[in-house]
Amino acid sequence: TDKGVPAALVMATTRSILRTAAERLVSPGAVLEQANNNLCPDIPPNMFVTCLYALLEPSTGKVIFANAGHNLPYQRTRAGVVELRARGMPLGLMPEMPYEEKEAYLSPGDQIILYSDGLIEAHNPSGEMFSFPRLRDILGRPACANEMIPCMLSELADFTGSDWEQEDDVTFVSLARDPEPTPDIPGPGQTPEPAEPSAWVSLGERQLGSFSIASQPGNERQAMDQVSEAVAQLNLPAPLLERLKTAVAEATMNAMEHGNHYQSDLPVEIEVILTENAPGKTAPDESRAGPSRQLVVRIRDYGGSQIIPQSEAPDLDAKLAGLQSPRGWGLFLIKNMVDELQVTSDETHHTVELILHLEREA
Repeated sequence: TDKGVPAALVMATTRSILRTAAERLVSPGAVLEQANNNLCPDIPPNMFVTCLYALLEPSTGKVIFANAGHNLPYQRTRAGVVELRARGMPLGLMPEMPYEEKEAYLSPGDQIILYSDGLIEAHNPSGEMFSFPRLRDILGRPACANEMIPCMLSELADFTGSDWEQEDDVTFVSLARDPEPTPDIPGPGQTPEPAEPSAWVSLGERQLGSFSIASQPGNERQAMDQVSEAVAQLNLPAPLLERLKTAVAEATMNAMEHGNHYQSDLPVEIEVILTENAPGKTAPDESRAGPSRQLVVRIRDYGGSQIIPQSEAPDLDAKLAGLQSPRGWGLFLIKNMVDELQVTSDETHHTVELILHLEREA
């Protein structure tokens, strides 16, 4: 938005518009689209606003984001530094512009770095810019992992020198997920407490896919196809795959219709996970052929304030009399397509878990 009083007024207006849109809409892309449409008629000529809008789910580390022409965030992972890309025009340039929505996951120990262009456009005495490659290189240094902001400010000061006249604001935000806790190690002379024997020992879980779809009629087929693609590596038997696809389509349709009421700005979020458990000391002998595997498909909507009915065997007379919910019929069908069906709710979401018990690997 440039600098000075006009820019400050535009920024104050934009902030108010964004807050209003965020109170009514959930999807980051929809929030930016609404904000852009509201800002375009009144923004002064030759001015625009760059903006990154993101939602964080702290319990899982899931981040949903959309970007209106702002600097690309970086995610620092164990494997390296990656850019988080989502396409979108700056706010205030053209009305009715779409904003791509993407997802990322913060694993324990990961960080997401947000920054203003005053950082990467800072110059040293020779006229060289700090630059994106330099920023990315610093983010990847192990020595900076636990002190990212002090480390970055120190690098900036060394680069620009003591006589640097700051040209623009330098804003830097680090969002980090705590690493996994280190197990307690007994001190000298201490004996560790014996662990409770377990029938099964978790070998962990692996995410096969994660995506969201707009709540629009017919998009259950998109969900079905994407889940099918995510599990292709498992080589499921054809009848089992068809049962899973039917359950996914029905659960997604329920989520779009009864959870999100076909509001296109409310996405249905789908996650596909493979879990493995090894037989423990107390597992029965017949379980020792190999790891137990489960395929879990989580389907989440934004109807958390509503009560989900129990799955019921369809009774047309009861439905016509208003005594049965069609969503209960859908759950009945789903329950007969999978090995387990779990339904949970909180203030915001409904989550349906479709669980298949896969054959053990010898």
